[in-house]
This record gives sequence, C-alpha cells and structure tokens, in this order.
Amino acid sequence: MPATTFLALVCPEFALADYEQIQLWRREHDAALADQVLPHFTLVFPVDGWKPGDLIRETQTRLEGQKPFEIVLDRAVSHSNADSEDVMEWLVPTIGREALSALQDRLYAGALAPERRAGPAAMPHITIGRGSDGAASQVRVRDINEAGLSMRCRASAVQIVRQKGERVKLLERIELGRER
Repeated sequence: MPATTFLALVCPEFALADYEQIQLWRREHDAALADQVLPHFTLVFPVDGWKPGDLIRETQTRLEGQKPFEIVLDRAVSHSNADSEDVMEWLVPTIGREALSALQDRLYAGALAPERRAGPAAMPHITIGRGSDGAASQVRVRDINEAGLSMRCRASAVQIVRQKGERVKLLERIELGRER
C-alpha cells in the first residue's frame, strides 16, 4: 500500500489558452498527474508523519504577510534526474523565480526545517513531461523554446495536497495576502 504524503504547491492562475497548452503537453508527456493536479510549482516536497491540520496551520503561519505575485514562464529545459534515468521537461520562470524560491524558504524556515532535502535547491519549475529518452526530451524543449514561449501567470494561493500513490487530493487552499 502506497504511503500518504503531503505537499505544498503553487498552482498559478493562467490565461485559458496557456493553461490548455500546458495541459496538452502534460497529457502527452506526463499523463499520470496531468488530470490529478493542476500545473504547479512544488514548494514543500512530499512529507509524511504530519497531521493535515498541523501542516495547514504551519503553512498559514509561514504565509502571513505574503502578497500574490506575477510569474513569467519563458524557457523550457530538459532535466536529467541524478537518482534515476528519468528525464523531465520543465517550464521555468525568469520573472517570479526569486519570489518562488523565497516562498519555499519561508515554508521550510519553521517546523518544516527538518524536512528540507539536502543538496542544491531545485530550480522553480512546472513539469510538462517525463520519460527516459533524453534525445526526444531535448527535441521537445528546443521546439518549445524556438516557438517563443512566454506565459504570464499569477501566484495567489498555496495549496496543501495529500498524495497517495498516483492519487492527489486538495486539502486546503490558502490565499496569499489574506489577513489573520
């Protein structure tokens, strides 16, 4: 039986055409999660041993004073996973990258600090594909970049989700900029 883990995600708000394009890429090259969870940036990677209410309260505390912010995705990259033979395609931001990294740092600054993975921080990204063929991944990424990728979106909430195997369920949506 798969373990139950919890994550914190930013599922930004996209223009409909951009959202549909991302979902098309995801359904073609990352079908397992495309219809389970919205396109997202992972802020807190899978953690276990937490009660959902405790994680929600910790996240709410860490998000106090955080305002919504803009993100611009304008580059696709092919990323090889060092721990496996997986190759992933990511959309990465230039505008909003620092804000996403700072938000991740805020969430890991409190009770979640022991959960932070060792090693270099991951580049903020939205996964649009995964597989084992590095050459095919490079071609897809090149095609996206040559087509002139430019997608604006807005980070206005953090979602706490529960994941069990391939199943993902939204537990709480925490608005950014809210007052206590």
